[in-house]
Amino acid sequence: MSLLRIENLSKEYQMGDNVLRALDGVNLGIERGDYVAITGTSGSGKSTMLNILGCLDRPSSGRYILNQKDVSQMDPDELAEIRNREIGFIFQSFNLLPRASALDNVVQPLIYQHLPRQERLRRATEALQHVGLGARLDHLPNQLSGGQRQRVAIARALVTKPSILLADEPTGNLDSRTTIEIMRLFDDLHAEHQTIIIVTHEAEIARHCHRIVRLEDGRVAEDRRNRELA
Repeated sequence: MSLLRIENLSKEYQMGDNVLRALDGVNLGIERGDYVAITGTSGSGKSTMLNILGCLDRPSSGRYILNQKDVSQMDPDELAEIRNREIGFIFQSFNLLPRASALDNVVQPLIYQHLPRQERLRRATEALQHVGLGARLDHLPNQLSGGQRQRVAIARALVTKPSILLADEPTGNLDSRTTIEIMRLFDDLHAEHQTIIIVTHEAEIARHCHRIVRLEDGRVAEDRRNRELA
């Protein structure tokens, strides 16, 4: 059974007198443990797909089943609960709190799970150790390199033990050497059976993934296994 499944999913936006169809009848299933790149040019529907998969937006029509729950028509409070428990987000711009330490940044998602403070600190510390930042717990974001900040963001995404890691252009602000290090970390997480979806326009990033889904004009133009990793 798929971890997530979207069925005949469409998303439309009203643009003045015109209707823009950002997604047009998409069908897609992702299995637990998949490592998937969603690719496409600007305007292909990648960002809309990310927002719907991440429960940040709802489709205009069709269904989105996540972990056997139909989230297509959930209200904002229900979507927020799903986001906190099922999805770990990683963004291009890191989205860290600038005046909070690495540890406090990683603790943030656990506050909404109403865990005791010591349990929150324990889990956040473990997550930072997992991404190689056990010696940087007290550092502020401006005391960290770009790669280290992205590792904090990955730890924050991991700390809730989500079903899916959803990464939006996760290496877009990094140099080539740091990009290699971060993608190696994603590869390691996948080897630990973490389900990962990376939204990217970069072919080099997509090559790390075991499956590549290419969008074009709001539709799935290609869905294939990565032969380079076969």
